Amino acid sequence: MIALAQSCKTPIIGESNKKDFQTQLTLFQNGNKTTIDQASKTIGIERDEFSLRFYNKKYDTENKMFYAARIAAFTDISEFDKIKLGMLKSEIPYFKTGSGMAPDRSGMYEALILKNSGHHYLPYENSESKRVNFLNEVNDLARLEFEIKSIYHENVEVKMANTTLNEFYLVFLIDKNLNGIIEEGEMNKITIKIK
Repeated sequence: MIALAQSCKTPIIGESNKKDFQTQLTLFQNGNKTTIDQASKTIGIERDEFSLRFYNKKYDTENKMFYAARIAAFTDISEFDKIKLGMLKSEIPYFKTGSGMAPDRSGMYEALILKNSGHHYLPYENSESKRVNFLNEVNDLARLEFEIKSIYHENVEVKMANTTLNEFYLVFLIDKNLNGIIEEGEMNKITIKIK
């Protein structure tokens, strides 16, 4: 039985030569993992820091293979309506070219920025060039983590434990085949409800 469970794990992550790998997006908080296995999902979390964990290919500057996760975050649920399967990234205000927000001096995002017109651009190339934490690697896929310890909203940064928000929204996107089109399996819309 154990051998069967092990043999079933590898295909889920995806073969190294496929462009349609699974991101296996999860929300991780206080030792608990919530799998985000639907295109649209509502998740309840504690009023505490959390992270998003996922698989992606490494950013490859030399070969111009710019694999990166993108996360748009906002408090207006109507922003979900602006993005649909089949659209070009360039048609979405918060994913169009130039809408990637600059990270902090550390090279990472120190807070989740809630803003209708921009996104967190999250590549991982190596330990020197990264905006997410590297957890491990399977085949040619890196398991990565975007930590959310605080929220930047209305020009104020507040620790997750101190936020007065009860709900916000995330759009998570990886253009897996780098064709600029939002396709099935590349996007998740996540409603975060804070308990």
